[in-house]
Amino acid sequence: MTIAENWDLFDKRVIDPSAPQIQRNEMRMAFYAGIHTMLCLQFELAALDNLQALAVLNSLHREGERFMALFTVPTAQPN
Repeated sequence: MTIAENWDLFDKRVIDPSAPQIQRNEMRMAFYAGIHTMLCLQFELAALDNLQALAVLNSLHREGERFMALFTVPTAQPN
């Protein structure tokens, strides 16, 4: 599996087929930048001991969760 293959899946599943090419280009740039950032973080984590790496992973996870919560539409909870 390659980054390009994952981009193609993302493109097909997420981007509206009528989106302008500039939007598709910007989204592709952001997609690759995100993957590159995560790979760099993984290499940095590999240099840490297990407890330090776990603490960093937990922090990154919480940060991601906070970001995703900005886009979550509240739903009614069943009684």
